[in-house]
Amino acid sequence: MKTQHILLDLDDTLIHCNRHFTLTREKFLDHMMVLFQDYPIDRDLVDKTQQQIDVAGVEQKGLGKNRFPESLVQTYRLMCGKYGKTPNKQEEKEIFQLGHSVYDFEVELYPDALSTIEQLIRQGHELYLYTGGDFKIQTQKVLNAGLDGIFPEERRFICEHKNTLILKKILRRENLDPSHTWMVGNSARNDIRPALELGLHAIHIPDAYGWEYDHVELDIPAKGHFHVLKSIREVPDVIAESLKGDHTRRENLG
Repeated sequence: MKTQHILLDLDDTLIHCNRHFTLTREKFLDHMMVLFQDYPIDRDLVDKTQQQIDVAGVEQKGLGKNRFPESLVQTYRLMCGKYGKTPNKQEEKEIFQLGHSVYDFEVELYPDALSTIEQLIRQGHELYLYTGGDFKIQTQKVLNAGLDGIFPEERRFICEHKNTLILKKILRRENLDPSHTWMVGNSARNDIRPALELGLHAIHIPDAYGWEYDHVELDIPAKGHFHVLKSIREVPDVIAESLKGDHTRRENLG
């Protein structure tokens, strides 16, 4: 089996993340109901507004640490304008701090994430971590998850924007051949679509808590192998079977 280069996403592929944002957003909505208890506020409207602002913020600011907290504050200000409430600086500060609390959750690996990584290493593959977000926050997650030995600094790519251009730069820097490189991640937008556009093999593992921003049509013809899986534990066997199939086809052609 020829060595494959495997790029693994971190958040919601190896460790839980979206569920923390979901829980924090629910706390924000609860808090807004209290702050606006004297106004005819619509909880669903607040929720949809915040998510729209948050998604738009990714395009403008990337996956930096302040994007989510700022989306909560902007939503608060918009609701103040809509319902005639005077914005309060202390309330804005509390909301911003609530947004930042999403980074205080304990890092938790997905079931089978570590054993999957170890199996891929035993199979002889070269592993890289490709994650979006604030450099310090994501680095700390790697350390807290005990993954720094598997992904040393030279094998970690932490970017506030994840897109085709960034992925292409990584391939060029590491001299990775797309025909022997895989992208494994939960985000159709950030992980899978760029990989397909560059001719990589791709494995999509959708997250149950799914973030609206992650959803995008994957209508690009795959040049290599493309699989949609339910669990990360399936990854090593799927890659092995794909390579076995490639070998069999080469033998038949020969």
